Amino acid sequence: MPDRHHPRPTGPYGRSEALLRRALAIIPGGHHLSGRPLLSPHDSPMYIERGLGCRCWDVDGHEYIDYFMAFGPHLLGYADPEVDAAAVEQLRRGTPLSLNHPLHVDFIERLLARFPGAEMGAFFKTGSEATTAALRIARRATGRRRVVRCGYHGWHDWCLPVESFVPRGLEKEVLEFQASEPESLRALFIAHPDQIAAVIIAPEMMVPPRRPLFLTLMEITREHDSIFILDEVKTGFRIKPGSMQQHLEIEPDLTTLSKALGNGWPVAAVIGKRQIMRHGAGLHLSATYHGDTAAMAAAMATLDILDREDVVGHVWRLGERLIDGLNAIAAAHRIPAVAFGEPLPPMPFLRFTHPDPAVNDQLRTTFYTQVIAQGVLFHPRHLWFISRAHQPEDIERTLEVAAGAMACTQARHSGLL
Repeated sequence: MPDRHHPRPTGPYGRSEALLRRALAIIPGGHHLSGRPLLSPHDSPMYIERGLGCRCWDVDGHEYIDYFMAFGPHLLGYADPEVDAAAVEQLRRGTPLSLNHPLHVDFIERLLARFPGAEMGAFFKTGSEATTAALRIARRATGRRRVVRCGYHGWHDWCLPVESFVPRGLEKEVLEFQASEPESLRALFIAHPDQIAAVIIAPEMMVPPRRPLFLTLMEITREHDSIFILDEVKTGFRIKPGSMQQHLEIEPDLTTLSKALGNGWPVAAVIGKRQIMRHGAGLHLSATYHGDTAAMAAAMATLDILDREDVVGHVWRLGERLIDGLNAIAAAHRIPAVAFGEPLPPMPFLRFTHPDPAVNDQLRTTFYTQVIAQGVLFHPRHLWFISRAHQPEDIERTLEVAAGAMACTQARHSGLL
């Protein structure tokens, strides 16, 4: 019951705001980073109570067509009954167990069969763990320390080398390049001869992804006896015909996987060439929960569904329709905005493009406030995800809401356009 410490909620997101006030007193910042406000806490929800299929409900009772999908794990939709049943059945057998489990072998074999060129693998719980492990294996395999990165690869220290809260010197060991500028990568190898263990790239950093450029990046990497790592934590299992490397027809040395792999259950993996992965033997990659079999059972069930249904084609088609529809709506209302796949249709996004940053911010805020208020959960700063649970009618309803929001944006800011 509300009291003087927790006042009675008011406004459309009153309960969310009340929870946030409580959280600010006990949680640093009041929320985890992925849960930061979309707009302001008064104009958008902060707390989601439940999800089912492609919909979620916030603590104030509002229903949304959800395009976050928890930032990507729910390729099949929230609370998929087949996936969750497989995990629950495994939970009843006890997990994690004291030693190894047959499912550890089955799980890695199943992944290797899906990725040409992959011969060995190791399992983890999160994408951050997988990318960190891939670099550790690469360092041991090459005897070198430096690495080169492009994209978001997680929250560990090496991913944030210039921040004041990580150990000094990481910025000298973790270098960055531009995905669309191969010469920026070549320059790093010239500047640091025989010192770079690996190059890791998240394919969404190249929009649109271009096979010739990826081939060039791989060629430069291998010319210098370094290891090429494709971070498919976001793109794996949702890009035709199943992953970015298959779409581009390339074979990286190592691949990192997570997110859609477990459809909401925490599981990750590093897979790759035997001559490199074998250096993981005896390497400290251990954590108490890496051997958890419930999430692996969920992943196996997810792969079963992907094998028998055209999930990838479904999310691709719906993503194309959403992108095309949003671009047509923006053009019809003369709003400077562009929808695109980041990097391909199953991972769409809408970016406002007015040259004046202040005007751009106003347009973006008005549009996203309107769509969220009408029951469409778009993220204003992060790419979105289409799931198997989304249906054509959900996309059409989303476009109807977007058209109304664009009209409102045009009317409210006509003097700025």
